[in-house]
Amino acid sequence: VGGRDLSAAVGGRSARTALAALDEDPATELIVVVSKPPAAEVGAQLREYAAALSTPVVLAFTGPGQPDLTAAAEQVLRAAGLPAPEWPYWPPDAPRPGRGGALRGLFAGGTLCDEAMAIASESLGPVWSNVPLRPERELPGPLGVPPSGGHAMVDFGDDALTVGRAHPMIDQELRLDRLAAAAADPEVAVIQLDVVLGHGAHPDPAAELAPLIAAAPQPVVVSLIGAPSDPQGLPQQAGTLRSAGAHVFASNAAATRFACSLVMS
Repeated sequence: VGGRDLSAAVGGRSARTALAALDEDPATELIVVVSKPPAAEVGAQLREYAAALSTPVVLAFTGPGQPDLTAAAEQVLRAAGLPAPEWPYWPPDAPRPGRGGALRGLFAGGTLCDEAMAIASESLGPVWSNVPLRPERELPGPLGVPPSGGHAMVDFGDDALTVGRAHPMIDQELRLDRLAAAAADPEVAVIQLDVVLGHGAHPDPAAELAPLIAAAPQPVVVSLIGAPSDPQGLPQQAGTLRSAGAHVFASNAAATRFACSLVMS
C-alpha cells in the first residue's frame, strides 16, 4: 500500500478496504500488507483491525524496530508451509577494502530506501535523507549534501525528483550523476544502490550502472530485486553488476547490513 494511505491524514482507508475485500474472498488463505513506515496510531489501528479478521494477516511495516522485509517474506513462507530460501549473494572477484567514512545510499525504490535507513540507523546512527525517518534529518533540498561525515540515503522516486522525468526505475540519468559524484567524494566510504527489475523498468539497468561502479574507488553494494522470469534476466543483471566489482544481494536488508559492516570495518 502507498505510504500516504497509512499517514495520519488518510488513516489507512484503502488498506482497510483491501483487507476487508480479501477477508471475504474464500480463495484467499493469507494476506500480506507491505508498507512504508506508517503513522504510529494508524499502524496500531491497522494491527488491531487485521487481528479481528478471519484470514491470517502478515503486516510488513518498514521502519525502526520493525522486522525487515526479508524476515517478513520468510514469515510468509513459513505460514504457507514453505521453507525459506538461501537468499542469493553474488560477491565480486576482487573486493575493494572498506574504510571509515560515510554511507551513501542511492535508491530507486522508496520502500527499499526506508528499510535501508531503518537498518543503517541502528548500526551507524542518524541517516540524512530527502525522505527522512525523522524530520530533523531532512537534507537541504532533495539532492542536498549532508553535514561533513554524515550518512545519507536518497529516494530518487520521490515526487520532487520525478517532476518532468520518468521514475528512476526507468530513467536512471539523475541517479547516475549522483553515483559519479558519490564515487568522487573522499568522505564517502561505501555506496549502496538498489536495482529493481520487471516489466515497466529499464530494459538493462546493470549495463548503465556497471561503468560507474567499476570506476568507483569505494565498495559498492547492490540489492537486486527481481525474479528469474523478469525480462532483464536476473542472472545476467547479477553477473554484470558483479563483474563491475559490486557486492550483489537478493535481500535489501542483507545488503544494508553488509554495507554498514564495511563502513565500520
